[in-house]
Amino acid sequence: MSMKRGFAAVLALTVAIVLCSCGGEQQSAQSEPIPSAAENGQKLAGSMDEYIDQVLSWDSTTDRERTVLERAKRDGKLSISDYEQAWSDFKSCMVDRGYPPFELVSYNGIYAMPALKFTGTENEWEKYKKDYDSCYGQITAIVSIYTMQVANPNLYTDMVEAVADCLRREKVVPADYTADDLRRESGSDQGSGEDPYEYFDRTDPVFRGCKVANGWTTAYANDERVDLWHGTGGNDNE
Repeated sequence: MSMKRGFAAVLALTVAIVLCSCGGEQQSAQSEPIPSAAENGQKLAGSMDEYIDQVLSWDSTTDRERTVLERAKRDGKLSISDYEQAWSDFKSCMVDRGYPPFELVSYNGIYAMPALKFTGTENEWEKYKKDYDSCYGQITAIVSIYTMQVANPNLYTDMVEAVADCLRREKVVPADYTADDLRRESGSDQGSGEDPYEYFDRTDPVFRGCKVANGWTTAYANDERVDLWHGTGGNDNE
């Protein structure tokens, strides 16, 4: 799998889950299909510098992103401030398109769109998807590098393997916890009822941060939702 194709799949999955999280008031947790296993140990690149070079080669990488990524290569990492500025720019981009100011969710320092309480029309929803793609497309390269360096520094292609590795590095699970363990437990996660995970709660911010950073996102019924159509952009769980 090419790097860009791999990240495109990640972005598509993330957007798909955002769409799913906008359902009716009575929805239970949204659980996504468990990503299929890639060849064990397969990697996106041989090093982080090589990975950055791949992202720099994307036609969609903006001039501003290129400046940030070149600085990341010189400094040995992409800074938190550059990552946070990228998401701030994303929010400004959305507000400039007519949406009320809103807060991002943060799981262990990894940002994401909040779950949405959709109250608009079909046309408004189609507009939102286009606006989201346009605004997020301006920060994709920066987000890709930062989340990879903090949540998948070994550059695993398989999302589940990357998340399991992230959990091990965060010492949430034992050193012998594997991607197969995570895939088995996640396969039993219906988003409600008994929690299938042995070492952490399904809503643990470290677990969710490891997942979100690797493009594997789940929304739960008790997540705060934001109305970007007939609300003020604030959290709304009523």
